[in-house]
This record gives sequence, C-alpha cells and structure tokens, in this order.
Amino acid sequence: MPGQRTYGMDHDIYEWSPIVKRPALTWPNGERVALVVIVNLEHYGWSVSEGTPLAVSPLGGPEGLWTGSQLPPARFPDIGTYGNHEYGNRVGVFRIFDVLGKYGIVPTLALDATVAEHYPYLVAAGKNRGAEFIAHGIGRREIIHVGMSEEQERDYIQTSIAAVEKATGARPAGWLGPDFQETASTPHLLAAEGITYLCDFGNDEQPYKMTPKTGELYSLGVCAPLDDSYTHVHGRRTITELTDSWCGWFDGIYADGATSGCVMVLNLHPWIMGQPWRIGYLDQVLGHIDAHQGVWKATGAQVIDWFKKQA
Repeated sequence: MPGQRTYGMDHDIYEWSPIVKRPALTWPNGERVALVVIVNLEHYGWSVSEGTPLAVSPLGGPEGLWTGSQLPPARFPDIGTYGNHEYGNRVGVFRIFDVLGKYGIVPTLALDATVAEHYPYLVAAGKNRGAEFIAHGIGRREIIHVGMSEEQERDYIQTSIAAVEKATGARPAGWLGPDFQETASTPHLLAAEGITYLCDFGNDEQPYKMTPKTGELYSLGVCAPLDDSYTHVHGRRTITELTDSWCGWFDGIYADGATSGCVMVLNLHPWIMGQPWRIGYLDQVLGHIDAHQGVWKATGAQVIDWFKKQA
C-alpha cells in the first residue's frame, strides 16, 4: 500500500503507538502477563475449486505451486495434508485439551465454518471445557484474498460467523483469519458484523484499539514467528528450538510486565502439538509458565473486555 500517512503508518486501520509512550497497562490483581491459548480447529479440504487462491506459504509463494504448464497439485486431492489436519481433529486436540486442563487454562477455539457445521463432537467438547469460540474463516484452503470483491468478502465473513453462531449458540466476538490473510477491507467488514477483536496483526505485545469505519474493534495479535506451524513445520526449527523460544518469549515479557502488562497469545494446531512426541514439550512450556506468579490465564474475549475498561 503506498504511503498515506506521515506518522509511522501507511494506512488508517489503527493508529501508531510506541509502547514506551503508553500509560502502564494493568491486568486483574496486578498480574504481569495475560496468557491466551488459541487452538485452531480447522478443516483442510481434499481439493479446492478452480480459481480458489492457494494458501500462502510463509516461505514465499503459494503452497504446493508447480512451475511449467501443470496445475498446482493443491487443485487435486491432497490426502497427506488432509490427513495431518484430520489427525488433529480426531486425536491431537484431546491431548491438548488435557494439558491445558492440567494448568487450568480455558482455550480460545478458532473454529472454521466447515468444522462448525460437520464436527459437533468437537464443538461439544469445547463447550464442556468452557471454551470461547472465535470465527476462523470457512476452511484452511479457502482464504480471504485480494481478488475478492468487497461483497464476496462480506459474504465469506458472514458465512463464517453464522456457522460458529449456529454451532455454539453464541455469536463470536473474535476472528482469526486462515493463514492470517486479510485485505484492506477486512477489519472494517469484521467490525460491521459485530466482531470486536481480531488476531491477525502480530505487531504488538499489548492489545490496542483499531479504527474501523463502523463498530468497535481491537487487536489481540498472534506472534506469527512463534506460531507452531510457521516456526516448527514451515520454518523447520526443531521442537526443542520452538519450545525454548516459547519459554524465552514468556520470560522476556514477564520481565517487562513488571512495568506494564503484556499479553502472550500462544497459537496451537492440534495436528502439530497434539502428536504424542510433541505434547510433552507443550506440557513443559506451560509448566514453566505456571511456575511463575502473576500470570492471568484468560480467553481472548476476557482480555479484550478488561483492556477496554482500562483504555
């Protein structure tokens, strides 16, 4: 996007705000860190229709793209990747639920429309654990893209939100875009539909208010460089490198939280961290965090509701 503003930003989706110039942020009972754990419940379709944009790889370019005259293989059934994601919904997520329960963490479940409509058992399992459900698009291979008209994107967002509301009985307050993809219109369209926070902007360690054309919207950003899929799977960092980074991430913001409260949004995929050989590492990280006083274990909506009162 060409430069449009002179004070730190080239868009008007939110205001520029250096963290050192803000009033100190306090969490309930003076806690230093607000910990939010998002668990992605998403469906990876076997194939996609002609013309559907491919999900963007963090390493650059569309996932699975071939050169030459052949169509990208993602147009055809991708049994391997489908199976990985389905493993998460059939097996891995329950290991993650157990570990989160061990530490008294209520998950924030990012629920895409396909899972909401076709996996009632997962919805019930989340409700039994008191989880918050946020909207997560239509499916892992059906993403928001710049080729959409504003009306097409609005329909996409409405479909996603309606599916979560129908499945859970509550309209979602939050949004996490598949692969963090948005257009310049996305925050405005989300706010117009009543979404009050989104997790796609990983540019801060505190929530902040956004500036949609209508409605009220806040950012609760996922740190993409420490997302398990981006760092461990795509970035090819070992599981020990990833979990050491998670512990170092926490230690850093815990120290800073003595001055002004910070937020740690841990974004998990059950097909990754729910594997039997990885789940112990998640347990170790959460045990490390749990050993510290001053950590508020919250859902996304709880953090944003508290932040709104402070702001």
